[in-house]
Amino acid sequence: MTNIIFLGGIHGSGKNFILQHANFQNNITPLTASEVLKWKDFSENPNDKKVSSISDTQNLLISNLKKIITNDGFYILDGHFVLLNKDGQIERIPETTFSEINPKALIIKTASPNSILERLKQRDNCTWSTSLISDMQKEEIQYAKEISLKLNIKLYHIEDNQESLLSQIINSEFNNG
Repeated sequence: MTNIIFLGGIHGSGKNFILQHANFQNNITPLTASEVLKWKDFSENPNDKKVSSISDTQNLLISNLKKIITNDGFYILDGHFVLLNKDGQIERIPETTFSEINPKALIIKTASPNSILERLKQRDNCTWSTSLISDMQKEEIQYAKEISLKLNIKLYHIEDNQESLLSQIINSEFNNG
């Protein structure tokens, strides 16, 4: 899988929104980790963002992703660098997940904690503390940097209202082999 760009960000950071509003060239397919996992099929409450076994979930993600990805397509996988475990603690996605995905580039999507808080209220009808959102986003950024260095992959950072920058990054990465 060398034809994937990984777009990471915490829940409510705006990954899906920015993907829907970016302008991509032909043959670029956006995927979300939750769709690839079929999260709604095995989660008791799909709006609950706590994950009982992050490593098992990531193994399923890789297995399902291998069934979807073709050699002649280009993909953007919308996912996470960190998640909340079953105890509500911030936990990093195993590094092996990223080495198996083997992304061409990494993109981290961030937003202000207050914007994220409002999105989560509207979308999932759940209330998070601003400090949890802030801590989770800081850990997401830090871990994205570490994965970028360990795997020697470019890391880009985008924020809200940067759809054109996302389009430029994606189109450029896929046009450069």
